[in-house]
Amino acid sequence: MKKVLFDFNGTLFFDSDINYIAWKETIRELAGDRIEFDQIYPQYRSVRNEAFISAVFRSLDMPEDPEKIRYWAKRKETEYYQNYCRRNKRNKLASGAAELLDLLKERDILFNLCTASIKENVDFYLSYLGLNRWFDIKKIAYDDGTFINKVEMYRSAAERIGADIQDCLVFEDSPKSIKEAIEAGCRNIIAIKRKDTPDFKEIVQTIRDFTEFDRNLLEDHDL
Repeated sequence: MKKVLFDFNGTLFFDSDINYIAWKETIRELAGDRIEFDQIYPQYRSVRNEAFISAVFRSLDMPEDPEKIRYWAKRKETEYYQNYCRRNKRNKLASGAAELLDLLKERDILFNLCTASIKENVDFYLSYLGLNRWFDIKKIAYDDGTFINKVEMYRSAAERIGADIQDCLVFEDSPKSIKEAIEAGCRNIIAIKRKDTPDFKEIVQTIRDFTEFDRNLLEDHDL
């Protein structure tokens, strides 16, 4: 059977609108009207929080103080993203996701989470969204400050469950992260359909949500 790696934001949990709002409020608080948010956001929407904040600091000609960058990276999540989810009761995974995770667990198929989120958000996902039913924080690959990019995260996520990345089926939505999964060595990707979903040979199926996933792709045959 294939081992499985899941991205989270935009994959297991459809939260593009939440991230947009949270980032807009964060940048408004940090920069006021000195930055045109809708011009800078598309450039950094799929990067790690600290990379986005660093870019904002540079745009404002502010010294890139690591402590201040970490503060704003966390504030975006704890003050804006998480509070929005609670206020608006946004706590449901993508359609069919819970059923697929239950199936993997029932069939003893190894799987893991690989997310560019920081620990504060991973803890939030595990508790508020109930991911602790399926995932172990000790194995999850997330932005803990030790990874240069998601290429390294994907390799680590596979290693932490004793898998070779080439034998893993990866669920991902971001074109940038799909490229990074391929660079990491993944040959089998399920892409969550977006307007900008790339056309790579490694993408074996494109789905709107997990109800459309072809479970035959879990089998160990040449895709």
